[in-house]
Amino acid sequence: MTDSENLRRFGLDKIALFLLLLAGFFFAELIVSSRAHFKLSKPIALEGCGMAVSVPAGGFKQLSDGFEYNDNEFRLSCIMQISSDSAVMVHWRYFIVPFKKTVAERFEIQASDIGGAIEKTGSEQFGQFTFDYARIVSQLPAQTRRGEPDRSERTTTLLLSGTTQLPDGRTLTLEVAQKGYDIDLAEKIFRSLAASVTFTSAGPLADGRELLDNFRQKALADILQKNTLQNYYYIKDYTGRSMGFATDAISLKNNRRDANSLTAVSLYFIHLGVNPFAEQSLFRSDPNIQTFKWISQQSNLVINRELITSIELDREGTVTIQSTTVKTLPERIVSQNFTFTSSALPEMLSDTFVESFLQSSFNSVMVDLILSDGRIMPALITRTELQKTTQPNAASTRLSPPKSAVKIVFFGTDAHEQTIYFDSSGKIVLCEIRGKLSYKLERTQRDRLVADFPGWLEKLELIEQYINEKSKD
Repeated sequence: MTDSENLRRFGLDKIALFLLLLAGFFFAELIVSSRAHFKLSKPIALEGCGMAVSVPAGGFKQLSDGFEYNDNEFRLSCIMQISSDSAVMVHWRYFIVPFKKTVAERFEIQASDIGGAIEKTGSEQFGQFTFDYARIVSQLPAQTRRGEPDRSERTTTLLLSGTTQLPDGRTLTLEVAQKGYDIDLAEKIFRSLAASVTFTSAGPLADGRELLDNFRQKALADILQKNTLQNYYYIKDYTGRSMGFATDAISLKNNRRDANSLTAVSLYFIHLGVNPFAEQSLFRSDPNIQTFKWISQQSNLVINRELITSIELDREGTVTIQSTTVKTLPERIVSQNFTFTSSALPEMLSDTFVESFLQSSFNSVMVDLILSDGRIMPALITRTELQKTTQPNAASTRLSPPKSAVKIVFFGTDAHEQTIYFDSSGKIVLCEIRGKLSYKLERTQRDRLVADFPGWLEKLELIEQYINEKSKD
């Protein structure tokens, strides 16, 4: 082959390579351009809260069917993967407790988290709400296939972060992050989504706050002044096999001048295979639940480990939680705090609150239950029709048949449902729990429980004695 032929062939190869690269670039731009013209989904409602938002549709993958709850926030996320190192991500976050830090401080933390800098901040009306927002840009070294930093190339991440205060005091945030391709898709998505938020003040959450206010001011005292009653339940699986027991009681002193005149106690024992577990709790507060102190002790009877949790509400509205793990080395203490809100209710008072709900005109309410370990679990409480269920041992225990029922849906990592059945006097006769662990509580009498669990008699007598003493004037 002559030199001229070699040169000609070399030129043709370069032209072919150039055309191939140009075609690849053209098709990449075409794909990105087509994805940039996104549509919004239909409104996705957060159940019970009166709020709905949209997410991008077409090319975006939603990471859950709807809002998911964990660690005091509901989250809804989606992603569009453009290439192996390019993507656009959207995160809606709905917080049920107030932030301790200002908006500006939270933007600084977000910038630090991605190794970026705040380019711009502002406040702007988008649809129904005004969002405080920040534009944050980060340029970090790209990574090789082995995961090592390639300092010859840099990856750009653009984050649009916005936050707005909803009329009910909750906080809603929107984060749109774009990584890779140099197209300003994030800002277009951010503006469209921020304008999609809708909110209505009517609904289960608003009704729950109204009912809670009446419960604290009047209904709780009215219910407890009628009688002080200790409840006893068997814990059984759905084959009827006994798994343990539960007992609880609540009382109110007649002397309203006593700052801690409301007392509630509970004890339960459950045996799951080779893992017996017990928890006992003592709750004391003023009659209107303006302050309280709640001590719970959880015991794992196999490994001889105990977790003691103290939850205290002060007059400034701050809830402080301290958990101490004892009988282990080393002993561990964890502390945290949050602001008590008008939708919060200690779990120790939940059965009495449900009784108040049955006496009200509401069909559905939503509250945030504070659990004995300090977690907050939103709960949607709804009237429901009686199912074809038979109260076990009704004849032998002389219990009245169910006359009404309430369904409670709990949100979170331990999400589950409860159906509680009440007799004509408002007493719980049966509670069915369905979730990761499904079981039921059947009302029984004290003597039957003591006969089946004689080793717990002393604990039961201490609870009864304490409640009776605290019920005296």
